Amino acid sequence: MKIAYLTAYLGKEFMERYGKGKKFALSGPLKSLGIARGMMSAGHEVVIYSPGVTTCNMKIPAFVEYENYPEGKLTIKYCDILSKRRCDPINQLRIAKCLKSEHRKEQFDVVVYYNITLAAAILVKSLDNCLKVLEYEDNIFNKALVGDRNNFVWIKRKLYNRIISRTDGVMAVCNGLMLPEIQHRVLTPGIINEEVVNNVSTRVNKLKEGKLVTIILTGGIHYSKGGDLLVKAMKYIKTPCVVKVYGNCNLDDNFKQLIKEVPSIHKFEFNGYMQHAELISTLDRDADILINTTRSMGVGAQAAGFPFKMMEYASTGRPIVSSEIGKLDDNYNSYISYYEGETPEAIAAVIENVIVNYDEKVNLALKLQKRVLQEYTIDGIGKNLNAFFKSMQK
Repeated sequence: MKIAYLTAYLGKEFMERYGKGKKFALSGPLKSLGIARGMMSAGHEVVIYSPGVTTCNMKIPAFVEYENYPEGKLTIKYCDILSKRRCDPINQLRIAKCLKSEHRKEQFDVVVYYNITLAAAILVKSLDNCLKVLEYEDNIFNKALVGDRNNFVWIKRKLYNRIISRTDGVMAVCNGLMLPEIQHRVLTPGIINEEVVNNVSTRVNKLKEGKLVTIILTGGIHYSKGGDLLVKAMKYIKTPCVVKVYGNCNLDDNFKQLIKEVPSIHKFEFNGYMQHAELISTLDRDADILINTTRSMGVGAQAAGFPFKMMEYASTGRPIVSSEIGKLDDNYNSYISYYEGETPEAIAAVIENVIVNYDEKVNLALKLQKRVLQEYTIDGIGKNLNAFFKSMQK
């Protein structure tokens, strides 16, 4: 089948031309690439249509780039992009117009659109003779996306209703986003690519007496990521630890004050951004415990999404402590140590429990690693998506 995939992917050539010296959140593009390659691994022809980003502070002319993978050649098309603050609606309109025009010529069998966006809302009403699939990654009503102010709920509701009423299938990142209004549904929580597979081991970790327990948080310290909760939790943990954070590590005065209140037996390292392969290798080599403190941000734990990093965490075979925003299915959940509520005391209690029962937790983590490296590879996801598309054709 010919598949058009509307997603804000940033290709290698785009990054080479316009991304030098800039920091981008790459978890979304990494997953989009995995989804595209998964569809290609099942024999489908995939073209990505990308509205780009709004953080380059320049005008970017439309262009096409190609990337070669074991599954085949991937085509990425960009419209003219105003890569400036608050210009995303313009870029959404432009990429929707481009895809709509090319659909008339190419006649795509499937159009997949990433999240509830203006471009998707335009396309669902105008595209005929194709399957329309929503890849639902971020709950549109999650306050983390725009903050508590100017939440524009009425606009979001209008976009949501328009898209859902005209969508044939949903690829959901978690069970809470498996929309019952849509008949055909498939779970796509994350994808493990070669950068992950080639940089993890099945080494059995042991805690050593006199050595600090290493707790690693990726994704930075943004309020929605719960970095402040982890720092506060350290006040209640008696076992000496070092907390290492990767990602956005811009510490404001309030955050610095929280650190000062933590007992001196604990240490903190804020390491900023790192290349993906190097980050995975670091998690595998250094982590005793991996932690996800993502907040629900007003939409409830089950509907808040599923952090992409949880799949990467699971692939390392290291024990994981997580908020309920890291739950998937009962089998998967049984291997992870979750805390209830979003309080420092709850986080601390679960971390201490993992430390006390470390050997048992490592064994569970290694079992989860085996499952993830079998089911959530590019080929594994490709098989699931192929069956999903075929079910919609019946």
